[in-house]
Amino acid sequence: MIEGHGDDAYKYQGIRVNFSSNVYNHFCHEGLFCYLADKLDNVVSYPEPAPARLEKCIAQLLNLEHEEVCVTNGATEAIYLIAQTFRGKSSSILMPTFSEYRDACQIHGHKIHSIHNSQLSTLDSQLIWLCNPNNPTGTVLDKDQLIQAIQQHPQSLYVLDASYAPFTEEPLLNAAEACMFPNVLMLHSMTKEYAIPGLRLGYITAHKNLLSEVRRQRMPWSVNQVAIDAGYYLLGHPEEFRLPLHELMHERQRVADKLSALGCIEVWPSQTHILLCKLRMGKAAALKEYLAKEHGLLIRDASNFEGLDDSFFRIAVQEKTENDLLLHAIEKWLCL
Repeated sequence: MIEGHGDDAYKYQGIRVNFSSNVYNHFCHEGLFCYLADKLDNVVSYPEPAPARLEKCIAQLLNLEHEEVCVTNGATEAIYLIAQTFRGKSSSILMPTFSEYRDACQIHGHKIHSIHNSQLSTLDSQLIWLCNPNNPTGTVLDKDQLIQAIQQHPQSLYVLDASYAPFTEEPLLNAAEACMFPNVLMLHSMTKEYAIPGLRLGYITAHKNLLSEVRRQRMPWSVNQVAIDAGYYLLGHPEEFRLPLHELMHERQRVADKLSALGCIEVWPSQTHILLCKLRMGKAAALKEYLAKEHGLLIRDASNFEGLDDSFFRIAVQEKTENDLLLHAIEKWLCL
């Protein structure tokens, strides 16, 4: 689905604060920009057909074998590669969630089952797609229950999208743990972790026997040289991209409480910086247009997530002063 992912700031003029994309907007990228400027000569040559050297760097950081890492053109390419690898299978998708799981499965002939609860023990499809932490709800599956389900259903392949793992304090299955299971593919998004959505960069981690099946589907040169060079820099400068996670979670709760106190908005419980909200009156699209055009603030109309209606919107909490601008503007709209 090309349209409807959020972060459509290109449609508006004068956006001051972007709450629609689930990234943290306050990293300083100047070091990255300078580094890439010095590497621009690299674009006159082909990159590696497969970014093996970057895969080795990631594997070393995660204490994995390099065959257990497959770098992709964002996590979205990983989703489509997996759907292609296991074309024609049955897939269960826990909803509401990121639309690309369904879109990729439809393209590759999967029989799709939409699941609307987190009873992992009841899922027995050939593939089970879980966004954990989840977009758009911000919820996190219990780690022990997830491991139990993986162990109890060895015939099922668990696709765990961990793109938002950096944005929660809850215990999660990590890459090294996931690679110990022969039926788990884990997706990672450097786009989200380092706030570089314009540079499509992600990777898959999994047991090398399983991942080799997926890697065979990857087309040559799917990851461009600028993204590869960016990957080297990002991995080598973690101190520039340390998320103030505790403060962000505290701010998330403050914003949730303030929105709930307005009386006209239901806020879903979240364990990340993502807040899914439901208007008790009015449409999210109207609120979005008002905020963008009158206040320069962009939120995500969440009505196109399966299972949600036109009253839902989503925000990614930012810093306090910016969040206060949003809270004040929403309150003004409710009083119109």
